Amino acid sequence: MTTAFDKDLELIFQKLTSDRQVKQALDFLKQDAPNTIAQQKELVVIEAPTFQEKQRSLHYAQMLKAAGLQDVTIDEKFNVYGKIYGSGKTGKSVLLEGHLDTVFSFGTVTDVIEKDGKLYAPGICDDTRALAANLSVIRALVNSGLRPHHDIMIAGTAAEEGLGAMSGMKYLVNNKAEEILAAISIDGPSNDVMYFNATGMINYNVTYTGPGGHAYLAFGTPSAVQAMGRAIAALSDMQVPETPKTTFTVSLANGGQAIHGIAQSANFKINMRSDSAEVLAQMEQQALAIFQQGADAENARWQKPGAVKVTFSKIMDVPAGSQSESCRMVQAAKLATLACGITPQPLLGGCTNSNMPIAIGIPAVTLGRGGAEYGTHTVDEWFDPAGVYVCEQKSLLMLLALAGLTDVTAAPQL
Repeated sequence: MTTAFDKDLELIFQKLTSDRQVKQALDFLKQDAPNTIAQQKELVVIEAPTFQEKQRSLHYAQMLKAAGLQDVTIDEKFNVYGKIYGSGKTGKSVLLEGHLDTVFSFGTVTDVIEKDGKLYAPGICDDTRALAANLSVIRALVNSGLRPHHDIMIAGTAAEEGLGAMSGMKYLVNNKAEEILAAISIDGPSNDVMYFNATGMINYNVTYTGPGGHAYLAFGTPSAVQAMGRAIAALSDMQVPETPKTTFTVSLANGGQAIHGIAQSANFKINMRSDSAEVLAQMEQQALAIFQQGADAENARWQKPGAVKVTFSKIMDVPAGSQSESCRMVQAAKLATLACGITPQPLLGGCTNSNMPIAIGIPAVTLGRGGAEYGTHTVDEWFDPAGVYVCEQKSLLMLLALAGLTDVTAAPQL
């Protein structure tokens, strides 16, 4: 971990952590933890599959208002957000957000089971925990009377998971790009982890079609499944660098219509990721060529040119982006974590809502949700809230440091 910090940033956190009102707000967050957990349990049973967040968005809007947020708005994507207005009336904001959606379909979550201090429910961590945590941050700011210089925007964003491809966050930051100075996302496990780079991700849907036929009588007819197999085999041989970390996998595959039939159709999906936009683009071009090669090789094997055809479409495109570990946004995140008595653990890559602001040049970090957790994206998911309030304390310090605290600290240049 880089340990050198800019002196002005160190001074900002020294002033914040020694300020009486800030100390009271940090203590409030610790005392407010039971309320936060109760709201986490309340939210998790309002199911919100990706692209179907409406009911949770409506409910969260009421919770944001009750916490003291002003001008709460729900946009056409069902992002919900509002403001704590700054004394400077600058029209600029620092954003704190968590995502509304979960990976689970309706009917998966019926209750929260409490056992041995843990909360069991699909989605209890990712990212319901962030939504509840951010409500506590609002209460701390409002109840303490702390007055930021710039505005603070708090949001619940839609469509982060799966094929949502972070489109809610993308819509929000693109529409507020002139306003948002910096963005903080709450996602991922633990109190110490932070993501400051954006791992790019591309998914393709690839389909092979052919004439098919009886496995015996039409032998010699090119097979869509075999064309797909040839492509998958070639894809699996692609060479990618260890640094920047680059990965790929054929994640889903199916095809054929009968056990004794030459396949008329076959389909697979491939996921490709890289911490480098350039490397990701190169891998994408290589994969596109291989998609076609699979069909060509199968047709050549049976001397039937054009019999099997391939079509493909990009179904997800999440931009990659990078920030130096020494940049001031990352320094601020480290200083906030250290101020809470935690040694920060920066991760070089990560595919989170921070991808979207980073992609358009807005400084951003993703901080862990706090507590302990297990089984995210599975029905066995559980959350242990011991010490979880540190997440909210980090968020509060980050917001005040970046927005500036009236009569205490000025907002820094990022």
